[in-house]
Amino acid sequence: MTHQPNRQTPHTSQPSIWLSLFCHALMVPACAINGTFVAISIPALAPYGYAALYAAAAIGAVLGIVPARWMARKIHEGIADGG
Repeated sequence: MTHQPNRQTPHTSQPSIWLSLFCHALMVPACAINGTFVAISIPALAPYGYAALYAAAAIGAVLGIVPARWMARKIHEGIADGG
């Protein structure tokens, strides 16, 4: 019985800058819009007006970095695996 090497090696290379920028361009505005919708749905934020919407959009945009990085990594892994 021969020893088979582990075929699932982790990818050490990072996604290209263009793939990362593409994923950020998709996810950051989407999360900012979702943050704004959450702010609209909370009645307690109504007295703060546009300031609450801008703050919620900014928080959503910052939180959108996390799924953008995850998506770029998953796309890169799929491209590296060839499928």
